[in-house]
Amino acid sequence: MRILIFLVALTANAADLPKYWSIHIDHPSDRAAFEKLDREFTQTISDFYAANHLDAPAVITLVTADGRFYGLRPRNSLADFEKPSLDADLAKQLQAKTSPISEATHKTLRDHHNEIWRVERELTTATEIVPHKYAMLRTDYVSPPNDAQYEAAMKQLIHELAGVGVVAFFSVYGDGSHRYLFLSDSPIKVRTLKGLAETHDSTVRF
Repeated sequence: MRILIFLVALTANAADLPKYWSIHIDHPSDRAAFEKLDREFTQTISDFYAANHLDAPAVITLVTADGRFYGLRPRNSLADFEKPSLDADLAKQLQAKTSPISEATHKTLRDHHNEIWRVERELTTATEIVPHKYAMLRTDYVSPPNDAQYEAAMKQLIHELAGVGVVAFFSVYGDGSHRYLFLSDSPIKVRTLKGLAETHDSTVRF
């Protein structure tokens, strides 16, 4: 489950965006029950950190039109994945509070899993990840023989975009897909790279 929902302006420079992101993806079968439990989980975490005078870890939550909940947690390096956010005693106390909620939540899910995404800086134009009026998440699956041609074509596509910020990711631990978060205050239209990738687009809300 996600640790906590925070909508965070992460940086003023695209080059300074955290390089790695821990991604948790929930696909509920009972969305209403999931969202109720998720709010309870979030509030429990928030209250626990506040009671211990600690800052809760930052998480950006995206919900796609097909009902998947993405929790994005920034990491500056792969080594950061091994660093606990709480000491052992506090972690044990928190787990005692959240475990019953997690168990109930799992009963509402079709599936869930974790991935690690890496920011592709050469393809990223957005300076921060914050809510916009319009947002879209694109997933591209590329066959290895097409990698070089796909990368060149994607650079050209992003160069053509006007008024759309892009955060580009590559799933280094996951399904090996390319992911793009398109952000704009105007309707988003992005062409696909036909013949180079299998593309799936979904509107997103924060």
